[in-house]
Amino acid sequence: MHHLVIGEGQIGRAIIDRALADGDTVTVLRRSEIAPSPGIHRVAGDVLDPAAIEAAVTGADAIHACFHAAYDARIWRRDLPPRELAVLEAAAAHDVPVVFPESMYAFQGRAADLAEGAEPAPLDAKGEVRLLLLEQRRRHPARTLSLIASDLVGPTAVGTGASVASAMIIERIAAGQRPIVVGDPAAAHTLTHIPDLARAMLHGARHAARLAPNGDAVLNAPSAPARSQRELIAHASSLLGRPARRPVRVPLVVLRALSGVNTFARELSGISRLWYAPCVLRPGILTTVDGLEPTSWPDAVRASADKAASIRAGADAAPVSTSSPLSS
Repeated sequence: MHHLVIGEGQIGRAIIDRALADGDTVTVLRRSEIAPSPGIHRVAGDVLDPAAIEAAVTGADAIHACFHAAYDARIWRRDLPPRELAVLEAAAAHDVPVVFPESMYAFQGRAADLAEGAEPAPLDAKGEVRLLLLEQRRRHPARTLSLIASDLVGPTAVGTGASVASAMIIERIAAGQRPIVVGDPAAAHTLTHIPDLARAMLHGARHAARLAPNGDAVLNAPSAPARSQRELIAHASSLLGRPARRPVRVPLVVLRALSGVNTFARELSGISRLWYAPCVLRPGILTTVDGLEPTSWPDAVRASADKAASIRAGADAAPVSTSSPLSS
């Protein structure tokens, strides 16, 4: 199978690596040119450039739309709908499915126990944009699958600043710093391992007709049972050979006070229910029917901790940066 991957950040890179390991072929559409890589055909250009997206999609059997925008709801509302629409139009013209990674933002009001098929319940501007995108996919004639993930962990998340659990807890512990806890440290919080999300997206592309028989499906990505940030600190500290230091806690009142002067604080405050209350993504049909079991929580944390430690030791370069967190 030949996959078109649009965007080469934390999710796109994992999809590329898994697809190549599975024996599939890959084209990557990205805005900037980089050095060639074995087995990957790259097209430099923007999804809003008809010539670029036509060159990239020709010959593809599926599209994985992994691009994003700066972490600001105003920018999302301006940039994401037309960019996704361009991808949908290309997919429909070539009769190939599009698979999207999706966040819990549009479902924040139900995030304490999010079962597959739940009705959207956005509570902030970002959630409203995500709902708009989901509705655009549902209405469009292109076949689409949206895979809901929670906060991401995994080797390709390290160094991007796009994962709260990685950047504020795992990477800080690796650096010998106190972890920062945004939210309730005792609340259950699902983490989605990026390699599991990549495997699920490729599976979705290969079985799109069955999984989205009516043309559109919103599915839960395979994710290990939720654990707390307190447990994450203890386990990551043990793996990294560091003492489990008391975290720096960010009270919600402080986050809200900063919202008027800091964009990131404003946007994080908007999704506070995902962090200051339980945030649990329940298994869906990809796990219960198709058998895609998630990586265990300890092994997923270990993969991130090992990558963070190797970067600290200078053994690896940091991964390609992405512009915004996917999810909580």
